[in-house]
Amino acid sequence: MGKTEIEQSFDYLVSKLWTPFKSRGYKKQGNNFRFYSNEGWGKIVNFRKSQWGDKDKISFAVNIGFYLPEVSKFHCGKEAQERFAEASSVVRKRIGDFMPKNHKDWFEVNPSTNIEELYKELNGYFEDLIIPYLDPICSKQDILNILIEGHRSHYMSAQIQTLWANGYKDVAKQQLINELARAKGLPFYLEELNRIQQQMVD
Repeated sequence: MGKTEIEQSFDYLVSKLWTPFKSRGYKKQGNNFRFYSNEGWGKIVNFRKSQWGDKDKISFAVNIGFYLPEVSKFHCGKEAQERFAEASSVVRKRIGDFMPKNHKDWFEVNPSTNIEELYKELNGYFEDLIIPYLDPICSKQDILNILIEGHRSHYMSAQIQTLWANGYKDVAKQQLINELARAKGLPFYLEELNRIQQQMVD
């Protein structure tokens, strides 16, 4: 069965937004724009469709992430490599995170959507907010610096181990202390952090 007009409009929108990323060395796979370096770190822009949508109404969010192979290895035991998912990124943002309060997180393509107007709106966000956020990240160290500066990822235990493995032992120790304080009342997380603490020996 062929795609509906709404699905075709969504694909057209994503393809138009892809143009500036192609010249920056990203690769497009489905609704993902990925940059994967020879060192194994990466950047990603992901168009996440809502599970509540259908072929005649597509709601979607735009997610941005920075990937480090060590975090993936410490978190799930393996590195995702070239086709890493946005969900496996150590730094994750949504387009609304760059906007003022009452920001817009979700967009929609439906029969009444003016796709060119939606493109102009999103392209403005990409040019003014997303690309300027992504472009300065040019190395693994740039991502590590975000973690060092206090970013709290979804995978804090893996983040702490990554900082330790890369020589930032004082930072890793301090972040572990912070997490241990947060873990009170969370026995499984506390057990995991205690295990990491035992491994972090000079």
